[in-house]
This record gives sequence, C-alpha cells and structure tokens, in this order.
Amino acid sequence: MQGAPLRSAIASDAPVHEAGLFGSFGGHVNVTDGRYVYMRAPLRESNDPLYEHTLMPTHMASRFAPEEFEGAELLRPLPFTKGAPVLRLPGTAWGNPYAFGTMLFDLDTDPGQSRPLLDDELELRMAGLLTELMRSSDAPESQFDRLGLPREGPVTPAHLLARDQYPLVVAATEPMPPESEFAREAPGVTTLVRDLLADSDARAALLRHLPLLANPDFAEQVGDRSPWHLAATTPGISVQVLRALGAELAAPGPVPR
Repeated sequence: MQGAPLRSAIASDAPVHEAGLFGSFGGHVNVTDGRYVYMRAPLRESNDPLYEHTLMPTHMASRFAPEEFEGAELLRPLPFTKGAPVLRLPGTAWGNPYAFGTMLFDLDTDPGQSRPLLDDELELRMAGLLTELMRSSDAPESQFDRLGLPREGPVTPAHLLARDQYPLVVAATEPMPPESEFAREAPGVTTLVRDLLADSDARAALLRHLPLLANPDFAEQVGDRSPWHLAATTPGISVQVLRALGAELAAPGPVPR
C-alpha cells in the first residue's frame, strides 16, 4: 500500500500521484491519470504465467482447496514482506481477460468508456505509467511476463497491444445471446453448474473453460446458476467462451481430454 499523509494532501493543490494502478486478480491491469484509462490485457490467450503470492491461502470467502496447492513452492521474501518468505501457487482467474483485448479510453470525450481509442503515442505513455507503477509496487516478474511488459528498461512501441488486439475488443462487444439460442438438453450451458460438476465429462469441459469452479466453496456459491446465467451477470466470461463451452458440452461422445 502506498500513499501520502492526508493532512499535506488536503493542504496542497498539487497532485499526490501522477496516475493510479488498479485491477483484479488474473484480469486486466489498469492505469488512469484522471483523463485516460488504459486497460492492459494479457499478451497470450493462455493468460500465463499467473500465480498467487500469499502466506494466508484464502479466497475472498473461502479457504484454498487442497487441490489448489499442487505446484506450490516457498519463495524468497518479496521486497515488502519484511523478510518473510512467500508461498507461490498457480493462480486461476474468473474467465479470460484476453478475450476482451487491451483498451484505451478518453474519459473527457467518452465517460461511459464505450469507444476504445487506437493511439500508439498515447498508449505508449499510458503503458509507461503502468509499468512504472508496477515496478514501484514490487509486482512479481511473472506479471510483467503475463502482460508483455519489460521488467527493466523502457517501454517501446514493440510492447504495445491495443492495435494488435483490437479485433478481440470488437468481438467482445457482441451482445449476450438469449438463453433460447442454446440447446436445452443436458448437459449444456443452460444446465446448472452443480449438475455439470456432477457429470465427469461435463465437469472436465466446464473446468477447462471456467477453472475457478474447481474451488468447491466457490462452486457451491454459484451451483444453482447455469454458465449462461453466470456469463449474463458477471464480468470476465466472454460470449466466445460461453459458445466454446456450449459446443464442447454438446459434442457427442466423451469430452476429449
């Protein structure tokens, strides 16, 4: 956590920070300077490498499942952990931010953030701010790799993503298809999550597309909803992911592994 004393911040008209860093685990990493918002998607569709770093292995509302400790390792201390080592575990995101692409918005002319910009010079500046803040926040090397940003040295035009990923941005604006588009036979994306998890073949397909459902506490929380309902009501699940899951569940015979 970084900040400035509140008394001096209130007394001065000078900005406390040039920009602010924000985001969610395994999702876009974002920066704003008050006018522009830059939302950086991962470099690769695989959204890797993605790790949890913790000494308290809990999610927002549940403990880690035993299966989530596979591949865990104890690492040397991070700069801010006061000499304490850190447990690193493979992480799982809700959905895949790659499907939505890298986006840049001008809040002055587009406060609703509905018209992504393609401006290489502006993206270069915002990507530079993002990288500087990640470095000053002691982000692990894996995050720079995941986002395709340099751990050291300058951000260059070769690191820009918005133009290359613009087709993803356009595809992500596709409206949510109605539930009636999908076959009602089970298993399918209109089947309840708990029922899909109870079927071994359907479970394998579901966890391939929505791996966070491997956590039993989280799966229980959303077990009475279908994948279609989750895609319609929560960010992170693209229409493309929903359709891919639907096609795999509808395929005849055992789900390929």
